[in-house]
Formats: sequence, structure tokens, C-alpha cells
Amino acid sequence: MDKLDLTKGQVILLELDDECVIGEVLHFGGKKSFVRLKNVRDFQSNVPIAGNQDYYSSEIHSIKIIQDCQPEESDGPQGSTPAKSTASDCITRINLEDIQEIYDRIDNHIFVFQTDMKYHDAIKYLRTQKLLAIGMEGVEGGRHSPSPSLLSVATPERIYVFDVMWMNVPKDLRAILGDPKVRRVAHNARLVEDVLKHRYQAPLGKCFDTLVAHISTTNDYDDQHELSIQECLAKYLNLPSNFFDPNIKYNSRPLNETQRKAAAKNVAFLLTLQDYLVHEIMLEPFYRSCRQYGSSLAGDKEHLASVMKLSKGRNEDLHDIERFQLNIKGEGDGQGEDEQGDIVNG
Repeated sequence: MDKLDLTKGQVILLELDDECVIGEVLHFGGKKSFVRLKNVRDFQSNVPIAGNQDYYSSEIHSIKIIQDCQPEESDGPQGSTPAKSTASDCITRINLEDIQEIYDRIDNHIFVFQTDMKYHDAIKYLRTQKLLAIGMEGVEGGRHSPSPSLLSVATPERIYVFDVMWMNVPKDLRAILGDPKVRRVAHNARLVEDVLKHRYQAPLGKCFDTLVAHISTTNDYDDQHELSIQECLAKYLNLPSNFFDPNIKYNSRPLNETQRKAAAKNVAFLLTLQDYLVHEIMLEPFYRSCRQYGSSLAGDKEHLASVMKLSKGRNEDLHDIERFQLNIKGEGDGQGEDEQGDIVNG
């Protein structure tokens, strides 16, 4: 706690020995020995924890600020200072409203275990969607996995958990998974695709793989360790590294609510992660060029100069747009790139 100055009214996320909690700072002790939170919830299960809760510095591994308080609400002890919003290691990259919306979708997930009316309603809805997050449980061995268990499909509004151990992957669902008009997001998609193709004859269509995005933009990989979705969320969205429960298994039947919610949670953050990877990392050079070009006219204080720039054929700012490289390097068909991978006018 001594690495971070807290202010009363902030909403923070604490990573503890065996749990993660989220709550609003109510008080903190002298010499920052403890922090007292109100409106506390368990971050793994989203279950409220009754009453105000004290957490001592000895049990706190990390503190993430989710939402800063308004200046007029700050009335902490004399000498306390607001947390620095520029400290990237202590600020989550997903706001409180988005977190709550994601947890609402997790809590309200739709569990489908047979081809009944609930299944057909799910298919009818999923056919209207163009962006899906895909995840599977029990596929660590790919096609050789002894018992693939659950297939989870998330949209920006809903999460479906299909019990493929009981119902297989019906034809309608297979068509959605392979539809070329749908964009899909998965983490470590080779496992999912191997199982779908060889166990269920359901090849996966075009898919954005968040593990591939991580490796492509950092060249950081270890043959002995594949970065998990949990580790990716900790790295890129700055969420705690232990907010998934690794002890939950999916091979028992019937499944309880905790198991079903855990499967929903494993895909719930994928669309947010993809959005961050694409727009904050992979396309960052492109957005920088857009900012520079966008301000090239408005930022000119000289009225006459702006008139000249608006003259036909005088848009010299177009020539100042910097060539850039996407952070993905790989073999392509050559369209839209030169030999160095630079984006060129096509």
C-alpha cells in the first residue's frame, strides 16, 4: 500500500492471498496499515460482501484503481494525495461501468444443454450477430482431450454456454461457428479449432486470436508456457492475475451455477481485450497519423495560411502523413504492403 496514495471515495480492486475484492475506499489507517472498504464485492464471483471490510497491507498483493473519486468527495487524512492517474501499473484499463456490464452478462448467462426452445432462441439471436467471442472448456489436449465439456459464445450483449458433452454441436451452431460473414475472437484458438474440427466436424471460421496478437506485437513467447487468457487480461487490461478460479473443473454433471458462470467468465472479457489490442496497440501508429493530420489545419493559428491550405490542390498535409508498419509481421499476399510491410497507397 505504500506504493500508492489512496483517496476516500475511490473504487479500487484489491488482489489478496486467495481472493480479489472490489469496493469503495472509506478509510485507511495510520501509516497505511489497512484500508477500509464499503460496498464490497468478491471480484471472482461478483457476490456482495456484507458490511464494511478492513484489509491489511500484509495481505494485499496489489491495488488497482478502477474509478477515481470526484475532487469534492476527497476528504482523506491531511497529507494524503490523490492517486496519479498516469501510473499505468495501478490503473485498470477498463472502467467500472464496463466491468459491471460484463458481470451482468456473466450473471445472466444462458445455459443450453439440449436442442429445445432455449437452443433455437439462441440460434435465432446468434444469426443476427457479426462479432462473437468463442471459448471451450476441457480442450487442453486438443482433439485428444478426453472430454470436451462446454462451448461458450459471447456477444456484446449476451453470453451463451452450450453443454457440448451432452448435446454435441448441432448443425445450426456449426454453421454459425464457420460463417465467413462473422468475425470471431478467441484465445489460443488452435485448441478450440482442433477440437471443433476433429471432434464435432465444425471448423472455425476467421478468428482473431488474442494470444497471436500478443506474440505478434511483442515477439514475447515461451515454448514451455503459453500465455493464458488470465495473464493476457492482467497484462493488457491491468486486471489482477488471480481473478479466475483455477480449481473449477467442468467434467462433472450436472453442472452447478459456479461452474457455468466460470465458463461464461472465460469469454466475457475477450471482446474488450480484442478492442484494446487492436485500437491501443496494433493501430496506435495509424491513430497517431490521424491525430497529426486532423490537427494540421485546425492547429494553424494563421488565418491566411489556413485559406491557402484549403485551396484546391494545396493539401500539402497529405504529404506529411508518415508511413507506418502494423505491429504484425508475417507472410501475406503483398496487397496493401510494400516489401518492408509498410502501408502504402493502394
